[in-house]
Amino acid sequence: MADIRIYVATHKQTYVPEHPLLKPLQIGTALHSPLDGFLHDDAGDNISAKNNSYCELTGQYWVWKNEQADYYGFYHYRRYFSFHTEKHPYMIYDFPDDVTLRRMNCAPEQMEQLISQYDIIVPAAENMYETVWENYSRAPHHYMEDLQLAANLVKELHPDYKNAVEQYLSNTRLYLKNMYIMRHEHFHAYCNWLFPLLEEFDHRNSWNKYNGNKAAMRVDGYLAERLFGIWYTHMKQQGNIKSCELSRVHFANMDGSKGGLQRMKLVNMVLPPGTKRRSMVSRCARYVLKKLK
Repeated sequence: MADIRIYVATHKQTYVPEHPLLKPLQIGTALHSPLDGFLHDDAGDNISAKNNSYCELTGQYWVWKNEQADYYGFYHYRRYFSFHTEKHPYMIYDFPDDVTLRRMNCAPEQMEQLISQYDIIVPAAENMYETVWENYSRAPHHYMEDLQLAANLVKELHPDYKNAVEQYLSNTRLYLKNMYIMRHEHFHAYCNWLFPLLEEFDHRNSWNKYNGNKAAMRVDGYLAERLFGIWYTHMKQQGNIKSCELSRVHFANMDGSKGGLQRMKLVNMVLPPGTKRRSMVSRCARYVLKKLK
């Protein structure tokens, strides 16, 4: 069996199933007390102290520098992949117990069989019915000049990515959440591409515009979602990878809120992900939040 390690990132004490492929990882450990039973992203070569702006990427950096595997994957404590092959942007379940994991085809042998067929597994793209540029600009805690700077840096430092930058940012389908599973060589290539770009962004960015707003300060994590889409688009343009898209699963009851599942299912029933109706409602909500910021 291939050495497959899927790291479940969390910043707080939470439930992670006992599963041979899942590795609980505390992110931002340098800024908090270490959690028992978790890997910690402040050991060895790390950027754990940057967690306020890098979010789950401090964990991905730590894995890149300190762990060895055939395949690397990244989940959030309440977001996993479903290993069914239907392509929904995301699905909603209550809690990642054994029964739910079986429903998601997440037995170790099922996961290993699918993962070993591909170089890269990504979340199913969600059609936002607006371009990536527009989607970023309308978010309440995003600044358009940040994405513009990041795009310019990609074209400056990697001129061969120019077509991928223009193609991805002008399309309407997003790859979200910094979730993926990659073969060893592709994961290391991606990290060698991504983190120097973010470091240069940090150097050139004007940080005082955020005025200490904690949500806005998460800019490196926000940008990485878009940069991943650019990188993945470029890889597909080269035609030298075999990739697969899987549905994201959101666990609605990780904090013990029994009503969360019913509320989210109702919203998804009325406003299904990837539909124009959902996009229009989301756009209106983001416009209001942006004005109130």
